[in-house]
Amino acid sequence: MGVDYRVKAALPSRAVAEGFCRKAAIGCHLQVDGERADFYPAPPSAPTEWPHASVSIAADGFVVCLLANSDLARQVLGCIVQLAAGEGVVTVEEL
Repeated sequence: MGVDYRVKAALPSRAVAEGFCRKAAIGCHLQVDGERADFYPAPPSAPTEWPHASVSIAADGFVVCLLANSDLARQVLGCIVQLAAGEGVVTVEEL
């Protein structure tokens, strides 16, 4: 359960989108599984530990899910939006 946001942006390639996820993870622990990136404040101590934020790469940008009410979760959303804005117009909508 969390709050989902669709971040629409025209990205030049999937590699650019993946790079945005890596940059958004600076200062935290990132786990990537296919088209999904999970962000933790530290490496998870158990496989059942929930990430603070999750980012799915979509054809038109990203879906960012804030799974925790934390600074880290909000930082990931803000960073993804800021990086995507460097590529042009970005729209953000709560799902």
